[in-house]
Amino acid sequence: MRKLPPVGTRLLWRELAAGRRAPAGAETRFAAALQRRIPGGRAFLFGSGRAALAALLTALRRLRAGEAVILPAYTCWTVAAAIRRAGLRALPVDVRPHDFDYDPDALARLDWRGALAVVSPNLFGLPSDLPRLETLAHERGVTLIDDAAQCLGATVAGRAAGSFGAAGIVSFGRGKNITALGGGAALVRDAELAAAMDEAAGAFRGGAAPTGWDVLLKGGAMRLALAPQIFGLAEKAPGVVVGQTVYEPNFPTPAFGAARAALAEQVLARLDEINECRARRAALLDAALSSARGFSAPPARGDARPAWLRRPILVDDSSRRAALLRELHAAGIGATTMYPAPIASIPALADGLDLRAEPFPGAARIAASLIALPLVDGLNARDAEAIAAAAEKILGRKTGAP
Repeated sequence: MRKLPPVGTRLLWRELAAGRRAPAGAETRFAAALQRRIPGGRAFLFGSGRAALAALLTALRRLRAGEAVILPAYTCWTVAAAIRRAGLRALPVDVRPHDFDYDPDALARLDWRGALAVVSPNLFGLPSDLPRLETLAHERGVTLIDDAAQCLGATVAGRAAGSFGAAGIVSFGRGKNITALGGGAALVRDAELAAAMDEAAGAFRGGAAPTGWDVLLKGGAMRLALAPQIFGLAEKAPGVVVGQTVYEPNFPTPAFGAARAALAEQVLARLDEINECRARRAALLDAALSSARGFSAPPARGDARPAWLRRPILVDDSSRRAALLRELHAAGIGATTMYPAPIASIPALADGLDLRAEPFPGAARIAASLIALPLVDGLNARDAEAIAAAAEKILGRKTGAP
C-alpha cells in the first residue's frame, strides 16, 4: 500500500556517489560551505547534533560558572541527553502551544541564578523569536546556544537560524531536511569558546566514521525506503524502528568523516530548493485543511522564513487525536505524535532536572494534542485531500465551508 513516510529527504544518486568517492579535504570543504550558510562562526563537525551540543556545553563549562542549562519544556529528548552528557542539569521552561516558542512570562518569572546557557527552540523548522532571546540572554549574563537542528536554512529578520548567540547547533540526521545519514556541527562565534572547543571536541569524536561504502549502501537503502510506494512495506521489515523517541545520555560519538562531509556538501547545495518545496507542501496542506475545524496550525512569525521539517497541528480535543492518527494512517499518511512527553516527564532524567520553573501547562498541552504531518517528497494534492478528509471526519467541518 502506498504510504507517505513521516519525514526524510530522498538523497540523489549523484550525492551518494560523491560520498562514496570522499575526496581528501572533504571535511574542510564542507565546514567552509556550512560557515557560508551560517556566517560569523567556526564550524566543528561531529557524528551527531547531540554530540555537537554536548561538546559545546563541556567547553562552555570550562570557561564560565553555572550548572544548569535552560531548554524548552517540550523539545527533542536528545537536547536533555546532551546536557546530561556534559555533566549539567536540565532546567526546562514552559513553551507556548501556538508557536512552540518560550513562554515570555515564564522566562520573566525565572530565577536565572546558576544558569550557564539557554538553548533556543526552533522546533519543526519554525524559528523562535531569536532577537528577543539573544537580548534576554545577554541581559542575564547567560550564553545563548541557537539550536537550528530542525531549522537549517530558516531566517529571522534576515539572519540565519543558528547564527544567534555565541554558538549554533545544526544536525544532519536521517530525519532532517539536509541529511548526511547522521552527523552534526557546532558553529562557534565566541573566540574564547572556540578555543575551548579545540580541547573539548576530541572526547566526542572517538568512534569510527562511516566509510564511503556505508554512505552509498545505507543512503541508497534509505532513498528506496522513502518512496511512498515502498515505505509502507519497509516500515514493517524486521528490525526497522520508525519515529521512536529515546533518552540516551550515553550516546555513541563517532567522528563525522570524509564520506559524510562529501555527501553533506552536495545536499547543502540544494538546501534552498528543499526548503522551498517543503514550504509549498505546507501551503498545500494548509489550504486543504481550511474547511476542517477542531485544530490549530501554528504559523511562522511575521519576520521569519521557516524551514519546514513537518507541518504540526494541535487537536483541540486531545481525546480525538488517536482516532485522527488511525484515520490518517489508514489513508496512507505517516503522521506522528513526535515526543511522547515534556522534558520534565522523562523518568531517567529525574536526577538531572532543575524544576524551579514549574509548572509546564503549555508543554503538556503540546504533548497531548500534537500531530506532525509529513512534508516529504511524493506528497501531492490527493494526499492533501486525504488529510483534510480525515480531519473533517474526526474533528468536523466548519459551518458554511464549501
